Amino acid sequence: MLESIGKTEFKAESSAKWVDIYKHWTGSLRIQIQHDTIKDVTPEMMKWWFENLGKTVTWNGEEVSLYHLWHHRDHIAITPLTNPKNKTNKGFAVGAFSLIEEQFNDFHERISARVYTTKLDETEFTFLIKKWGLTVGDIKHYYSPSKDGIDFYAETLIGINIPLLGWVINWLVLPFIYSKQTAENWIRHNIEETGQSEKVIPYLYSSRNGD
Repeated sequence: MLESIGKTEFKAESSAKWVDIYKHWTGSLRIQIQHDTIKDVTPEMMKWWFENLGKTVTWNGEEVSLYHLWHHRDHIAITPLTNPKNKTNKGFAVGAFSLIEEQFNDFHERISARVYTTKLDETEFTFLIKKWGLTVGDIKHYYSPSKDGIDFYAETLIGINIPLLGWVINWLVLPFIYSKQTAENWIRHNIEETGQSEKVIPYLYSSRNGD
């Protein structure tokens, strides 16, 4: 699909307005990215996108996931695991679990994360990463209208917030699971996927009720 509309090139890391990696004294790691403006996208469109990332679109007779179109090199699938009360989960939904699967191909890193969405509206999309019955990560996305589209900020906090035991795990174990190098790889990936938003979201949003 992307080849046929000539929109396969990713934005460079330098396109971000600023990035930062910070190691907290508890051993947790915080990664921040203030992205370049996402052109021709509104907050309503961004909310719709996150809500429907588990769906597929038919293109030239082939079924392709929306999540794959967002980053055709790294993204594998978004799988809804549970439904919130009185609503169907089609990707992410407040009060529901979803499974994120990615492959950082250039770095041979496979990501499989079970996440729980805590907020999803026209201003924010936030979810918690769950493992071993604990919250091991917190990923936030904030977006707001700007002159040409939306301003977009992403923040990831990796670590266990439990006094003493959590700090020990964060300092001694976390570097082997999610290191500073992993954070730098994620920054590149996140800038690339966010940059693709202005290429695929307006197109898919405008045809969301058709073929």
